[in-house]
Amino acid sequence: MRLAKETRRAVIEALKMCALYERMVFHPGYEPRITPSYTLAKPQQTNWEYSTTEETARRNLETEQRRRAHVECVRGAIRVLSETERDVIERRYFQSMSTPQIAMELYMSERWCQAVCQRSLIKLAIALNLLSPEEEREAAAVL
Repeated sequence: MRLAKETRRAVIEALKMCALYERMVFHPGYEPRITPSYTLAKPQQTNWEYSTTEETARRNLETEQRRRAHVECVRGAIRVLSETERDVIERRYFQSMSTPQIAMELYMSERWCQAVCQRSLIKLAIALNLLSPEEEREAAAVL
């Protein structure tokens, strides 16, 4: 069984985003404005206050929670894999190694390494719930 291009792309994107989130510690684009802004509008009497610092802190917290949830989900899916499959996926998508390098390190042929990677992507697609119903039936028959 081969994954559909969209499904394969979604699994690989999830793995790459997980690797990126694990390395990332800074929230690009979410910085408070520290210079005051002035307008010619008349001040209005309201009890509502707006703080860009508080808004930025809230957005950073929400972003960090989404990132952590994504990493936990992907890492949980990776734990489903066998040790060999996990090694191949870790090296391929988290350490950016090529298939020949992985095959050499794990003492396997390149062809077998590709087959393990394909099977791992199918299992990850199932664990991450990215398969269509037709693909799920095919995967259940193969695995």
